[in-house]
Order: sequence, then structure tokens, then C-alpha cells
Amino acid sequence: MAASREPRVSEPLNPIQQLLKALSDHSDLVSEAIRGPVSTGGKRNKGIETLIRMRALMPVDEDTYYLNPLLREFIGDYVVSSYGAFRQLAQLDPPIRQLRQDFDSLRDFRREGSVRDADRAMDRLDQAVVRIGFLMDQNLLMLGAKVTTNFGDVESVAGKIRENGFYYKEIGRFSRQIVTLDARVQEMANEAIGLHLPEVRRLLNVRVLSRLADWTARIGDIQRVVSKNLFSLRQMEQPQRNLANVALWLSKNRMSEGFELDVKPEVAAKLATPEGLLTTWNVDVADNDPVVTEGVLSAAKRLPPITRAPKPEVIESPEVLATSQETVEPVVEPIDELIDAYVDFIRANPAINDPQTASLLQWRERHGEAYDLEDSVTDEEWLLYACAQIASAGLQVEVLARARAPGEFNDFFTDAYAQIPTNRHATTPLTSGVASLNS
Repeated sequence: MAASREPRVSEPLNPIQQLLKALSDHSDLVSEAIRGPVSTGGKRNKGIETLIRMRALMPVDEDTYYLNPLLREFIGDYVVSSYGAFRQLAQLDPPIRQLRQDFDSLRDFRREGSVRDADRAMDRLDQAVVRIGFLMDQNLLMLGAKVTTNFGDVESVAGKIRENGFYYKEIGRFSRQIVTLDARVQEMANEAIGLHLPEVRRLLNVRVLSRLADWTARIGDIQRVVSKNLFSLRQMEQPQRNLANVALWLSKNRMSEGFELDVKPEVAAKLATPEGLLTTWNVDVADNDPVVTEGVLSAAKRLPPITRAPKPEVIESPEVLATSQETVEPVVEPIDELIDAYVDFIRANPAINDPQTASLLQWRERHGEAYDLEDSVTDEEWLLYACAQIASAGLQVEVLARARAPGEFNDFFTDAYAQIPTNRHATTPLTSGVASLNS
């Protein structure tokens, strides 16, 4: 007698199983969200609400939802062709710092004798090592895919040059991070010996240090390929770039059956074979063969005689008896005439040494009207110009200035006079001395 089977009660799903089931049930929405944003409408509303609740979709704008970046990155690692252009490599600096933090936590818990905390720290250290290995493999996988497809995510040659340059810099930064990882892991492995942590040393040696040589070699190979591609692309001239663009387009748009060309009469005329140019044989005069030389001489005898043109008569130049040039007298300004009169007055009376008698201001007041300088020139203009001209004439100019007030650095003079210099061989400055006025 067969025993009756009782209906089996299904166990509730845990959160991880619920997430995976939601992704499986709504895989069409996830696939569409990989390519771009999705929106609600029709029967998909329930699926979008479920994925939003599971945080697989993120609302960005009104009725616009994008796939979670972490989920997009995970799917991109699985589907190699989904790598986008100019995607940065994963950074190793934060995982390296986290690895060092977990190692320090394990060391401190072991010293304190906290077994459970030490076990949890060991689990975190193990996960940090796994994450570093995953990021290394992820970067190398993406770079390998980029190099293998010749950066197929861009079509133009200029875009390929820019992407090659971008990844050349990324590989350089990634190589420096590998050197930092090697130094930090070696440091922790050596410390693990003194801390009696053989399991930590074995973990670091097996999962990191033993694989560093392979990682370094692979990144070096990829860097050489990228550098070679970048050099080759930059050496291409514009016509070669155009040919490369055409070849790239033809490789992406293959035509197995060829194409038909409508040949018109005007096209056929251009495609016809051109006629050759008519040529004649010519004698090489530099040839020393006797037959050639005889032929050249025979041809030269048949040439007409050379007619020599008569020499032109010599034209004598006319004799110049005399020349004259008009002398133009310089125009003397009235102010210069007044200054010349003053200089003549001082030279005619060398004994005058009185500032009042030889005062320049008094001289202009007495004689300025005769030279039309009564109102056309100010006192300041007259003194500055007259002092410079009189000094250039060889006379000694003395200025009458007041004493400087506290904080003043310039001399303020109110009048000047000239006199015959006592030393004939000394240079005459514009002002050779300053006389103080007490009044």
C-alpha cells in the first residue's frame, strides 16, 4: 500500500534569493536598461516597481529609470563587448589602504586575545585580498579586450588616437599602483612573521605576491601594444587617415556581392586609356661618338651666319659748369631771441653777480613785450626753457629756491640768474647751486 505524500510547504526566500529571482523574472527590463534609460507603461509597470524596490533600477528623472551602476559594471565584466569608450581602470589605492587596515585590526585583536573579533578581522582580510585580485583581473581583462578589438568602441581614427592616449596614461598610473601594492604586501608579510601569523603570510604569498609577476608582465605587454598603436596612429598623415577611415568603414560594412556602377558616356571618356605624346629623337651634343660629332658639325654648317649688331655710339655726359644751392636760414623763435639777448647781456657785463639785476623773470618783464612774450608764456615755462638754453650756451645758472619743508624731497625755485663760470674747463650743469630764500 503506497503511503500518501504530504504537500511540501515552500520555504520563504531570503533577500539574496529574492533579488536574483527578481532579476531573472524581469531580465528583459534589465537587458533594456543596459542599453539606455527605461520608462513605465503597460505591463512593465509592476516589473519596474519590483526592480526599484530591489534597488536594481534608480529613478533619475520623471518617468526615467537607469540601471544601478554597480549592477551595470558587474554585467559589463561578464559581457566583454559592453565596455564603453574611455572607461577608467579600477583604482587599487582604496583596497590597498583597506587591506592594511584589516591587517592592523587583526594584529590588535590577536594581542588583546579577542578570538571572535580576530576571526572576523581575518575574514575581512581574506575578502580584501580577494577584492584586490578581482580588480587586477578586471582591469587586465578590460585592457585585453580593448587591445584585441583595436578599441572597437570608437570608429574614427581621431577617436582611436584619443582613446589610445587615455589608456596609455591609465596604464602608467595602474603600473605605479602595482608597485605600491607589492611594497605594502611585502611589508605586511614580513610583519606577519614576527606576529606569529603564518596563515596571513601564506594568504598574502599565495594570492598576491605569487601573482604579481604575471600581472606585471601582462600589463607591460599591453602597455607596449598601446604605445606602438599610439605611435603608428600619430605618424599617419591626413591622406593615410582618410584611407584608414575608409578601410575601417569597409570592414564594418562588408559587401559580399559587390556593387553595380552606372557607367555614363562622360565617365567612360574619363576612364579611357590616354593617348601617348609624340616624341622625336634629338642629338646629344655631349656625345663623343665620331658619327654624332660629324652630324652635329654638318648641322652647324647649315645654320645661317651670325649677324653682329654694330656697337652703339658712346654718349658723352654733359659737362656741369657750376651749381648753386639756396641757403635756408633757420627760423628763430621770439623766445630764443629773448634768451640770446640775455646771454649777450651777461657776457657783456661779466661783473654782474646780483640776482635782481640778472633775474630771468625781471628780464622777461622788461623785454618780453618787445618779443611778444608778455602773455603767451607762463613763468614756469619761461624759467625751465631759459635755464636749459642758457646752460647749453656755456653760462652758469643759479636758481633761487626755498628751503625744503619736513617730508619734502624736491626743490621749489622761484627765479634764476646766469653768470660767467669761474672755471672755463668745467661742465656747466642746468643748476649748479641752490640759494635759499629767507623771505
